[in-house]
Amino acid sequence: MKIRDTVLDDQHSFITPARTWTFPIDIVDPVTEFKIDFQVETHPYGAVEDPWPWPSPMPYMIQEIAVIDGSEVIFALNGAQAFAMSCFDLGYAPFHNHEEKWGEVARWVFPIHFGRSLVDPEWIFDPKKFRNPQIRITWNSEWRLANQIGTYKVDSDHPVVITVWAKIMEEGARPRGYLMTKEIKEYTPTGAGDEITWLPVDFPIRKLMVRSYEFGSRMQSMVAHLKLSQDQDKWIPFDHRGDDFIRLMKNWFTEVQMHGFSWVEDVAHREHLSGGLSSGAVISNTGSFFVSPNNWLGNIYHVDVRDFNGVEPAEIARIEASFHTTTRTPLDCFCYPFGDQNNAADWLQTAPMGNLRLILTHAIDTLEDSVGYGLTQIVTQQAHLY
Repeated sequence: MKIRDTVLDDQHSFITPARTWTFPIDIVDPVTEFKIDFQVETHPYGAVEDPWPWPSPMPYMIQEIAVIDGSEVIFALNGAQAFAMSCFDLGYAPFHNHEEKWGEVARWVFPIHFGRSLVDPEWIFDPKKFRNPQIRITWNSEWRLANQIGTYKVDSDHPVVITVWAKIMEEGARPRGYLMTKEIKEYTPTGAGDEITWLPVDFPIRKLMVRSYEFGSRMQSMVAHLKLSQDQDKWIPFDHRGDDFIRLMKNWFTEVQMHGFSWVEDVAHREHLSGGLSSGAVISNTGSFFVSPNNWLGNIYHVDVRDFNGVEPAEIARIEASFHTTTRTPLDCFCYPFGDQNNAADWLQTAPMGNLRLILTHAIDTLEDSVGYGLTQIVTQQAHLY
């Protein structure tokens, strides 16, 4: 086995806040992983006002990362999905630096995996099997949550900077197929009740991931129940309440660590980049203040700020704080692994099935700040043979 890590495009700058960029894959050796390094300097649009701008986490601004060959989609996820799936695949979080302090660089790495590990010789992307493979990236740095006024400012002085890396296997590859990971459905529920999704049965399924997100909400409340049913309940792989599903994920996946840097004031609400049943800490980076969270159940934490005399600072004080999270639900994602993840014969063999239904029961999270239903996305990771 002979492997090298190489740079396909280094520090490519873009001065437009929203764009789709297509990059040709001009290599011939098999690839186990691409990495998209995405960075932008944190500068808010508009005047410095009260409340001040604070940008959403960068994964939400990456609308698509795809590997395509003409009309054939080999891999296609948005930033949050790609980051979370890498956590579930490898058991640790990719490099990330969520940054809200002005003038600092927010930098995230979004991996594209094709195999069971970074050195998988069998399940691997082989460019020679395709006619014109390309990487396609779509982003919008001006995307924001409804309750935010901040975005990442992008112009000639503050460009988006992208680097593309590849892990290439020069010797030892025995291409059998690749893991085809892509979103199959996105929707926002219009009311409480069940949403049925017919999953693809053309290739075996290795993982199934569901992301349900709304700022200030608990994913296990918005998706109150998850059920997978083959052929009208002939076989049911799982049938669990949302909060129980997350507890069972403790057995299926390694918990990962997330972190970032925020501007906060007393009673601020900020994201901790994790979903339900996470834990963590917030630490003041400003010497004369104590910062502590008082809620970690949803996808945000609530902040209390005091100086050494117990006095709340003025909101304009802009206290700098860092947060650290341990989670099994990165970026509000449920995930289910089918069988031994290293044994292809153990993955969900869908060929004999007539149909496969995912039934999600939705509700509003009445215990948090949510006032609606969360955007829900369904992702499958399938074993695609050459």
